Amino acid sequence: MNAQVIQQPPIRIVMLRHTGSYDDVGAVFNQLWTWVTANNVPVQKTIGIYYDNPDYVATAQLRSAACVEVPDSFQFSNNTVLPLEDTQIAGGPYVTTRFVGPYEQLAPIWSQLTRYVENDLRRTISDNPAYEVYVNDASETPPNQLITDLYMPIV
Repeated sequence: MNAQVIQQPPIRIVMLRHTGSYDDVGAVFNQLWTWVTANNVPVQKTIGIYYDNPDYVATAQLRSAACVEVPDSFQFSNNTVLPLEDTQIAGGPYVTTRFVGPYEQLAPIWSQLTRYVENDLRRTISDNPAYEVYVNDASETPPNQLITDLYMPIV
């Protein structure tokens, strides 16, 4: 696996949480982007946070969040009924890799990355959530050309 250990700074995000199948988080991203567009939010990156390993957590209890990275100077205000949160992704050591292809093929890549971290690097995955950075726009990019950067937190 082509992966590297990096030191990642904290990332300021606005997020909208989701509980349930990871396959259903797309609708949450749509809600978040409706707010982003209506409020001219200066988005730097689109990020998906995944708190649980679906191999060990029941689908109905899986926790995730649709997020956008915003600059430190962004003045957050929530004028909607959406439970938006202005928060951060923790900084620290992460193992990262890039995947090119459809989002539906990410699950086995996460499994490979987990095995790589635990077996090859002999590192421990931290309690911080793993996340994905969506490098290009799924509404304008063919699925086989989608670029996703995966970040696995380690100690």
